[in-house]
Amino acid sequence: MSAMQLPFLVEGLLILIAGILGGFLGKKGQPYGKVKLAFHLFFFLWFSVGYYYIFQSVFSVTVAEGVKILVVVMGAALLTQLVIGVVMLVQKPKRAWTAFVHGGSALLMLLADLVLFVVTGRPS
Repeated sequence: MSAMQLPFLVEGLLILIAGILGGFLGKKGQPYGKVKLAFHLFFFLWFSVGYYYIFQSVFSVTVAEGVKILVVVMGAALLTQLVIGVVMLVQKPKRAWTAFVHGGSALLMLLADLVLFVVTGRPS
């Protein structure tokens, strides 16, 4: 494993942990348990900071355009996570499409992270 892969490994693990905690929230239904919600939000903030680090690293050095595109896809999915997460919190009757979009954007973010992990491990 190269040093370039480490941020993507950590980011992927954080996304997985937040997704697992989010799955527990989804099974519980509203109102959400405050402790589980706090852990879910903590991991969201943690991988948001990790994404910022990745974004700054990728856009401050010369990398392939495909890497930059995947980092932007991760950012768009992260923004979608935030917006839909807020909608899910304030929404009184739970709607299936919000959980679908929230989970789908998490999977997209995880997939982009996995591809970036593999791509950055290849020799130049």
